[in-house]
Amino acid sequence: MRTVRSALILCVVLGGGCASANRVSDSDAGADAPAGVDPDDPDGDGVKAGDNCPDVPNADQLDGDGDGVGDACDNCPTVANPPLATLGYANPIQRDHDGDGRGDACDLCPHIASASDTDDDGDGIGDACDPQPTVKNPPAYWNGFYDPPDATWTAPRNAGAIGDWQVTRLDDGSIGWRQHVLDGSKRHQIIMAGEKKEHYIDSVILVDGIAPADATAKLRNAEVTYGFFPVATNDFYFSCGVRNDASTNTNTIEATALENDVLQTDKTAAWPTAILNARVHVTGRVSRVGSTQPRMGTSNLSCIAGPGTPVAVTNSVALFPDGQLGLRTYGTTAWFDYVFYVEAVAAP
Repeated sequence: MRTVRSALILCVVLGGGCASANRVSDSDAGADAPAGVDPDDPDGDGVKAGDNCPDVPNADQLDGDGDGVGDACDNCPTVANPPLATLGYANPIQRDHDGDGRGDACDLCPHIASASDTDDDGDGIGDACDPQPTVKNPPAYWNGFYDPPDATWTAPRNAGAIGDWQVTRLDDGSIGWRQHVLDGSKRHQIIMAGEKKEHYIDSVILVDGIAPADATAKLRNAEVTYGFFPVATNDFYFSCGVRNDASTNTNTIEATALENDVLQTDKTAAWPTAILNARVHVTGRVSRVGSTQPRMGTSNLSCIAGPGTPVAVTNSVALFPDGQLGLRTYGTTAWFDYVFYVEAVAAP
C-alpha cells in the first residue's frame, strides 16, 4: 500500500481545527510480490481470487455495509462507500480527502484530518468544522472535486462555460477543479443549484495564472461565491477570496459585494506573500442582519484566510444574503481543492 501525500497543513480559522491535504491510498495491484509471498494471496489469509481486503488478512471476508470492501480494510465500515475510479489511480479507491483514515462518506469533517470526529450538537457536522457548533444546522454539502461538475452546477450568464472547469491533478497528487481559461477582464463562474439563506463556505484556492491589467480592469481575483442571485438583467453576489492588483502586483484578501462584476462594497486586508502558485485556505461567512424573512434584510460578510497567521476582513452590505454558492475567477486561472458548505441557520 502506498499513500500519496502533500505536506501542506492548512489552519481552519473559523472551524477551530487543522486540515491536511493528505490524499487517499492506492493499492498497487499487480506489483511484484516479495520472495516467499504467494502472488495470488499476498496477505496470506487463504483467500485468493476476489479477496475483499487483498492487503489485510481477513479470512472471514466480513463486509457489513455491503460495499465490496471488507470490514478489516474499509475506511467507512458502517457506511457503504464502494471504490470509485479516480484520476491518477490505477484502481478504484475509497476516497479519503484529508487522509485521516476515515473515508469521505463517513467523515464529519472530510477536509480536516483529525484523530476524532466529535459532533456535540448532533447535526452531522464535526465540531472541528462546524461554524455553529451549538446549533443544529441542516446537513453540510461536501464536494472533493474528484469528478467533473455534474448537472447541479451551471455557469450563469456572462460567466464563461461549464467546460472552463476541469478536474486537474497536481504534482503532489491533490485533485481539484481548475478554471483553465485566462482571458483578461472576464468572469468565469460556476454556481450550484439551490438557494440558501445564510452561508458558511470553506475552500482552498491556488491561483496559477494572472492576466495583466487591461483597459477594463486591473484587479484579478479567485474566490468562493456566497449568495449569488440574479435580478432582472443584473447579477448580485458576495465573494470571499484572493485578489491581485495587476498594476502594482499587490495582494489582498477580500470580502466584497458585486453587481455584474462591479464592486459595490469592498473590504480588503493585505496578504503578506504572493498568491501565485500558493495555496490559500479561505473560509467565508455571510449572515442576515435586520430581518428574519427570506429576500429581506442586510448582510454581514467575513473572509478569513490562512495558512500562517490568519488574515481576516469583514464587511456590511445593504443586500440580503439569500442565494447560491459557487466558485469564481476574474482575470485568473485557478485550482480549487474542494468546497465544504454549511447553511448557517437552525435546521427545521
